[in-house]
Amino acid sequence: NMEVRILKNDRKIDTKYVDVLDGVRAISIIIVMIFHFWQQTWIWPTIQTPFLSFIGITKISFNHFAQAGYLFVDMMVLISGFLLFLPLARHILMGEDLISWKQYARKRGARILPSDLFCVITLFIYSLALGSYNSIGDALIDLLTHLTFTQTLFGATYMGTMLNVVLWTLAIEVWFYILFPFIASLLKRNKDMEDAASFSLVKAIIIAAVMFIIFSVFKNKFVLHEGNYLPMWINQFPAFMGVYAIGMIGALVYVGLAKNIERNSLVAYRSFFFSILSIVVINEFVLNCSLSKEAQLWQITNRTALCTAFIILIISLAFSPYWFRWLFSNRFMRFLSGISYNLYIWHQWLAVQLKQVWRIPYWTGTTPPNQLNDSAWQWKYAIIITVVSFAVAILVTYLIEKPFSNIIMGKPAFGKKAAKNGIGTTPQDA
Repeated sequence: NMEVRILKNDRKIDTKYVDVLDGVRAISIIIVMIFHFWQQTWIWPTIQTPFLSFIGITKISFNHFAQAGYLFVDMMVLISGFLLFLPLARHILMGEDLISWKQYARKRGARILPSDLFCVITLFIYSLALGSYNSIGDALIDLLTHLTFTQTLFGATYMGTMLNVVLWTLAIEVWFYILFPFIASLLKRNKDMEDAASFSLVKAIIIAAVMFIIFSVFKNKFVLHEGNYLPMWINQFPAFMGVYAIGMIGALVYVGLAKNIERNSLVAYRSFFFSILSIVVINEFVLNCSLSKEAQLWQITNRTALCTAFIILIISLAFSPYWFRWLFSNRFMRFLSGISYNLYIWHQWLAVQLKQVWRIPYWTGTTPPNQLNDSAWQWKYAIIITVVSFAVAILVTYLIEKPFSNIIMGKPAFGKKAAKNGIGTTPQDA
């Protein structure tokens, strides 16, 4: 297998395709999904281990990931910042040319618009059909803010939207997409300057520091300000400036390391050690958040530290031994990563609709069966929402996202040529 042979034997480290990110992204979205499903099912994620009872371990609990799985939205934002900055890091440190802003805008539109617009328009029609809005004015405001990615600025269209509350993350992404060209223009290397790389690198560090300052000021002025409504402020764009800054610095560190070292056993197993250490630290962060009485307050207070652990994990995984990287970069992980965007968009909305509106599995009365500890219903419901979420994600990915992404990129929507060249066949995109 040519792919495996290259992955296993190539001593050079690829700075254009970071193989392990497919698995990291897929696992992060599944953890977020576990959190949302736990909210609806009340099923605690545990694995019974009677075969380990001789050492006193009868079960392994992942309860803290169910309670605080939303922390991995920060990982998804971080990955986006890392991948978006990666070409610019190669430009700064390796002198590679940048794509044009027209190409950049086209790629960003191809990445985010097909699935987002399909969701917004579908759910808008669905909400109108159900009579969910109080007035046509409310409906049009909800639609307009989502089409302009400004829904997080207003409580009614952010937390009270009928058009899928998880779409707030796409608004955050689009605002960074808009900001990024200005950052890139400031960091573009001057070919006539002798130390162009060093000068651009210094400017990148200064810009990252400014982004951290903006995050810190916003956090203290609005997020943590007494009297302000925390849920409304914690997920605004400035509250993620520090996360994007960490992704930028992480991309520079990764490219710098990849440029100067090759794969060998010493590098691989040192990286493996840091990967395991990072996983232990992240697990401890998630546990502490789940035990906190003010979980959202904990999240914003520890966002920088948590995302630093995330980026260390990503970089150390990328330099780890082949067998360990394979766990995050095999064909199944690439498939999960490929459908992860639509899995993220649809899973929470579907879970709520199946339970509260469509009542599948069927239940009567006013109290949902999970609140009555009806375990049979809980497990049926858990299986149904999982199967339906994956089915919808697959269908939307292959019937909506990939074809329309290819059309935006000027490629055939379907067929062998589309499968070979289509944007959707390389799911590792910001």
